[in-house]
Amino acid sequence: MAKKKKETCPYCGKSFAYLSRHKCKIKERVEGTVDEKSNVERRIERIEEKKKNYHRNLRKDERVILNIINQEKDLFFDDLQALTNKSREDLEKILEILSLQSKIGIQRELMDSSWTKHITSIEEIDVNVEAREVDKNNDSFVWEKFSYIPCFVCLYENKCDSTNLDQFNPKFCQWLSEWIEANIEGREYIINFSEFEDDYRDV
Repeated sequence: MAKKKKETCPYCGKSFAYLSRHKCKIKERVEGTVDEKSNVERRIERIEEKKKNYHRNLRKDERVILNIINQEKDLFFDDLQALTNKSREDLEKILEILSLQSKIGIQRELMDSSWTKHITSIEEIDVNVEAREVDKNNDSFVWEKFSYIPCFVCLYENKCDSTNLDQFNPKFCQWLSEWIEANIEGREYIINFSEFEDDYRDV
């Protein structure tokens, strides 16, 4: 039986009986690795990862960082890093989780000609909820109670998503927060979105 003729790799010049099985490192450097995932697939993966982080329990090091922030109440990123001895990369990841779960507030601020994170604690608010008797014969009770919720008439409803970092995210929505506050205080809240159109025209 004739011996199989070896094939030569055009990149590294070495010969192999089965060239198709050869993973040439020189070829990878020249052509680059094949990106099998599309941008959409990668974005979906990031969203799914954020959803997991949103619902999961905090790990030990994350709870430690949260306790420090709650004690200090208000501090900047460099100050927090000095208190924790965490690397910048590790601390950034922990802050992202805490912010995603609405445990802390983070705002970018310009300080000494460079941008930094201003970190604040979020205090839990005790809300007294009064019982209210519902007239079951009134079919429009729910609509009358919730008709002025800004989400129903929001111009940016199609962009609103809990995975957005700050803007158009129900967790950080100014209008929804104002509506909730007004309802707690027993006030009527009606928003006029035309007042904000110029601010969000290019969004």
